[in-house]
Amino acid sequence: MIDIPIRGKRNRWWIFTAAFLIIFCCAASSAFSVFAEPLRKAVNGTPSQVAFTLTLYQFFMACFGVASGWIMDRFGARKLMYVGGLVFGLGWGLTAFVHSLPLLYLTVGLMAGAGNGIMYNPALLTALKWFPEKRGTISGFLLAAASLGPLVLAKVGAVLCDSFGMNGFIPIGIAYLVICWAVGWLMDSPREVAPDAGGRIAQTGENDFTPGQMLRTSRFWLMLALFAISCTAGIMLIGSLSPIAQVQLGMTPVVAANMVVVNTLSNFCGRLITGRLTDKLGQTKTLALILVLTMVGLAGLSAARNVWVFSLFLILLGASFGGVLVVYPTLTGRVFGQTHSGTNYGIMFFGYAIGALVGPQIAARSINKAAGVDAYHTAYMIAIAVALVGLVIDIFLIVKKIGTTEKE
Repeated sequence: MIDIPIRGKRNRWWIFTAAFLIIFCCAASSAFSVFAEPLRKAVNGTPSQVAFTLTLYQFFMACFGVASGWIMDRFGARKLMYVGGLVFGLGWGLTAFVHSLPLLYLTVGLMAGAGNGIMYNPALLTALKWFPEKRGTISGFLLAAASLGPLVLAKVGAVLCDSFGMNGFIPIGIAYLVICWAVGWLMDSPREVAPDAGGRIAQTGENDFTPGQMLRTSRFWLMLALFAISCTAGIMLIGSLSPIAQVQLGMTPVVAANMVVVNTLSNFCGRLITGRLTDKLGQTKTLALILVLTMVGLAGLSAARNVWVFSLFLILLGASFGGVLVVYPTLTGRVFGQTHSGTNYGIMFFGYAIGALVGPQIAARSINKAAGVDAYHTAYMIAIAVALVGLVIDIFLIVKKIGTTEKE
């Protein structure tokens, strides 16, 4: 455990606040659907072509997340916030001038995605280093910012695009750039504040793996598969939430949008609760609970035919899915150590990218429109089966005492 000096303990909440604001900005992609129609008209593309922008965004976010983790482990996170903030802000701001699909893929897909990847993991992991005694709780609070970000952007973005058309992206890009640069200078890790006589914090140990060593372990591949599976099960249905509500409950698109708000708020609360649970139960036991609740939520949603039952199980699913991203930064650090945590978690984050890519595709391909209100039944069953596979993997990790509160 890192011994943070008194000065660091007083200042570490500034680092937490800076990381919270940066992650708040990086969550922008979750509100992408708000801009889908204006962008489609601007580039004269199909809905699927515009939606592919988000796939590119997630891909480049994961790729640059690995690179930024490697840089963070060697040089710290502060400079990354300046570079990432610039690229991220320019990506969104320049979207105001796109008039073709390649340009859209360049600005939002590549630039905004890369900027996100450069900042997100380093901001999160730097803040966690300042709270070694309650990593789970702090992870929960920080990831809650990723739930609040889309709520704000969805409303502000809709107003700006309605009032100024594509030019509404300009103030969005400027705002992201200003916020990230205004707090980026605070992104110092404890080793930069209070190094030991050798110029570094002593935090190595028998479980301190380099990226190469991590990749050669079976537990990494099991954890990566579990990460992808845990994300896939939730993303499959949550990514199609509005059309599901329209089909099953006969809602209009406007009313169905309220279900997205319900999901976002439950996601926010779930992340806060999960953070506390990981500190009490350990990461893998918390993941087991998440996967069980995911299956219950999916089963309940499949049978729901009125708004109250649907909302109840949606809250359960949203809260459980929100906890997955809270668990994995602390789980990766616990199993593979803190010295190379930036690079290691960047590599592990590909699990989320896999889930984000595969989940929506499975949901889209399993729809049976001829089944009426049961059009998504197959998608529900597949998602439950995926979560069950994840639970089996997780139980194996628990038996091996990986990511539990017991001595490993």
